[in-house]
Amino acid sequence: MKIKTLKGIETKEILNTFNESFSDYFIPFRLTEEQLDSKMLADKVKLNLSVGVFENGNLIAFILHGFDEINSEKIVYSGGTGVIPRKRGLGLTKQMYGFILPILKEKGIDKLFLEVISENIQAIKSYKKSEYKIERELLCYKGQISISNTNNNIKIKRLHNYNWDLMESFWDITPTWQNSKNVINGLRDSIVSIGAFIQNQLTGYIVFNPNNKRILQIAVDKKFRKTGIASTLVSQLVKKYGDTLSIINVDKSSKPINTFLEEIGFEKNLEQLEMKLQLNYSS
Repeated sequence: MKIKTLKGIETKEILNTFNESFSDYFIPFRLTEEQLDSKMLADKVKLNLSVGVFENGNLIAFILHGFDEINSEKIVYSGGTGVIPRKRGLGLTKQMYGFILPILKEKGIDKLFLEVISENIQAIKSYKKSEYKIERELLCYKGQISISNTNNNIKIKRLHNYNWDLMESFWDITPTWQNSKNVINGLRDSIVSIGAFIQNQLTGYIVFNPNNKRILQIAVDKKFRKTGIASTLVSQLVKKYGDTLSIINVDKSSKPINTFLEEIGFEKNLEQLEMKLQLNYSS
C-alpha cells in the first residue's frame, strides 16, 4: 500500500472509490461525476491537501480536504472520508491522517473541521484517535413545506450582492462550512438569494441552491422577527421550486431556527456532529 496526496488523480477514479465507500453507509448514496465535481467545487477541495491510500495503483481510501482562509485563519474542511468495505478495520483513516497532518502543519493550517453522523460511533472513535474533538451538534431536515403566515408589507428582491457585515448581524449561529459565506460567494452564479425589505432596508434573507433544493442560509434581523418574514422568504422558494426542500447542519443549540423549521413542515432526518482538530496553536 502507498499513501500520497490526491494531486493529479482524476475525478473519475475518486468517484469510483467514493461510491464504493458509501455503498453501505448509514444513508447509502451514489454520485455522478458531475455531482462529485459540484460537491468538490462547493467544498473548495484542494487535491494537493487531500490524501489517498493506493493498492496496486488503485485508490482504496481517501480524505477530501477543502481549504479557505476565514478570519485570518487557514482552515481545512473534510469534504468526505471513505474506505472501500473490504479494506476497513486496517486503520487506514488514522494512517492517512498520520501522512497528511504534518504536510498541513507545514503549510500553516490552523484548524480542521468535519461532520460525522452521530450514529457512526466507529468513525467518531477513529476521528478522536486523530485528536478531533466534538465542537457542536447539528440537525438536518427535509420536508414538504406548508406556510400560512406571510407578511404582505415587505418587498421581496433578488440579492445580487451580499452585505455580509449587515447579514451576519442577523445571525444567532455561525453556519457550518458548506453553508458558509465563503462557499456562498464561490457559488454565486448557481444559487438563488432573496432579500426581504421594509422601506429599502434589508430585514431578512434566504440563500438557496436550486440544484439540490437545499437552503444554505436563512436569517432575519432580530428587530423584525415574529412578523412572518422568514415564512415569506421560504414561501417564495416553494412557489418557484416546489414544496419539498431540505436544509443541513443546523446548530442544534439554536431553538428559534429549529422550532421555525419544524413549524413549517421540515422533519429531522439526520443528526451530525461537527468535530474540530486544532493543528496550529500559535495562531
